[in-house]
Amino acid sequence: MRTSTTNIYIFALSCASSCVLIGFLLTHGIRSTFHAETFYRHIFTTIFPIHLTCLLIQIYLTATVAVDRFILICFPFRGQKWRSPRHAMFVVLGVSVFCIIYCVPFWFEFTLVVRNNTKIITMSKIGMNPLFRALMRKYLYFVFVFLIPLSTIIICKTMIIKKLYTVRQRKRLLGTSSKQNRSSNAINFLLLSIVFVFLATQLPYFVFNVLYAWIGPSLMANLRARQYLAINNLLSVINASSTFILYAFFDRKFRQVGQHFLLCQPLSPSFDNQGGATRILTSNRNPSFFLSNSKSSRSSIHLLKNYRYSSTVNNNLKDSSKNQLFDKKMSSAKSVPLFEENEQRPTYN
Repeated sequence: MRTSTTNIYIFALSCASSCVLIGFLLTHGIRSTFHAETFYRHIFTTIFPIHLTCLLIQIYLTATVAVDRFILICFPFRGQKWRSPRHAMFVVLGVSVFCIIYCVPFWFEFTLVVRNNTKIITMSKIGMNPLFRALMRKYLYFVFVFLIPLSTIIICKTMIIKKLYTVRQRKRLLGTSSKQNRSSNAINFLLLSIVFVFLATQLPYFVFNVLYAWIGPSLMANLRARQYLAINNLLSVINASSTFILYAFFDRKFRQVGQHFLLCQPLSPSFDNQGGATRILTSNRNPSFFLSNSKSSRSSIHLLKNYRYSSTVNNNLKDSSKNQLFDKKMSSAKSVPLFEENEQRPTYN
């Protein structure tokens, strides 16, 4: 998460999906399994707006993932300034704040009323207000929940697929492929699969909400409409649950971490360096280090210490060998007799 904006968006999306599953468990799972109608009535007015907020955050984070991948693939150089981890954190925070503010009126839509010594859930005066029904259930919903995120996802996904197909055809003609390209393709397939599952499971839910916005609460009097709503809830649960399967299928690190926590299996020693190779480039005098994705890891610190120690030892060995060689030369020079220039030469008569 320190170096990749995609990991930040995926982590935020997985948290939103977990909250959606918890909301379905509280509002539907416990109620239908244990027939806890009293428990359902007491928590509905609190869980319902929180659940809607998490659903809206999940929708917008899916659109954010599509936009992030669209910028990376279609504008790899011009879009780098928009893909910093700090910018990604601000985007996630902004999306969450917007969804929370948008869903504030839903806290006042339903209320509990006592009738015949029994508490029942009914619409409040605010929820029955025609202005509330027109704005929150029709126009604002159609624009902010249906039109903007869905069109953004469809456009970005179409452009990404078109760009990837063009790049793949070009690489096939050039005959170039590498492990880095395969890893990038796995990430692309993961994100495209998330978007595809989201569209397949949420599009029927959008259609139902549009019909409910235009027809009103009288739509729930129809048995087919209630059955259709139950199917849509099941599809939403599948969408929130599929993220774990997609992560485990496409991401090797996610599988290793899952085995570490679920099966208590130790992580491999090379786990910290799987995200990027650790390179040591040495020149004649100035060695330089490129430690990718492991600035604070212990392996990098040990590697740096070992390299400094080895370089110090090598320098000391080189210095000692030079001194020994110099001493040998001086000793050999002293052992050779010196001849004067005016040496007496033998003469012959």
